[in-house]
Amino acid sequence: MNWQVPLFEPDFGPAELEAVQAPVREGWLTMGRFTARLEETLCKRTGAAHACAVTNGTAALHLSLVACGIGLADEVLCPTLTFVATVNAIRYVGATPIFCESIGPNNLNIAPDDIRAKLSPRTRAILVVHYAGYPVDLSSISAIAKERNLVLIEDCAHALFSRLHGRVCGTWGHCGCFSFFSNKNLTCGEGGAVVTNNASIATKLRRLRSHGMTSMTLDRHQAHA
Repeated sequence: MNWQVPLFEPDFGPAELEAVQAPVREGWLTMGRFTARLEETLCKRTGAAHACAVTNGTAALHLSLVACGIGLADEVLCPTLTFVATVNAIRYVGATPIFCESIGPNNLNIAPDDIRAKLSPRTRAILVVHYAGYPVDLSSISAIAKERNLVLIEDCAHALFSRLHGRVCGTWGHCGCFSFFSNKNLTCGEGGAVVTNNASIATKLRRLRSHGMTSMTLDRHQAHA
């Protein structure tokens, strides 16, 4: 039998068409009230204190690592099974990816035991991926991160609103990174976001995405610089 399984088939209707047209009619295409509403909704739906919309999921990962102070000479533990963007973001900041194996054929997520085995004096962060929307063992991994004072970043590109023990993925670590690419659970063609409960990280994220500027584009247009 010749199986043909599509990667993803977006389900667009009148609501999506209206959503695309609304900012065009307003004449304001970026970093305006729709972006602010997206961030507010993400906070409400995830329970995170802060949300920062960015260009895409890769930018979310990259800026999260920068905002958390990861850089040269640091090692970041990450899964062997993921899209290359996860690892590219680690390389963007000059850090070294250290690959950890999956639990097994029945659970493709990163194995906490292998995380512990790969720890070194240079380990500064753990970057986990909720593969195919299934939450990683965040209870064990967050315990490791706290024990070793490590940054924990969640790649939630597959896991928008996935939950573990009633808690939304992306809110267990320092940062939760989302993608709104065309094959994701929720899409706007491109786009991404970071959620965090750390006010200092949120401030850094917003300044990094806007070249150091502290107000949104629409705010500046309305003389609220």
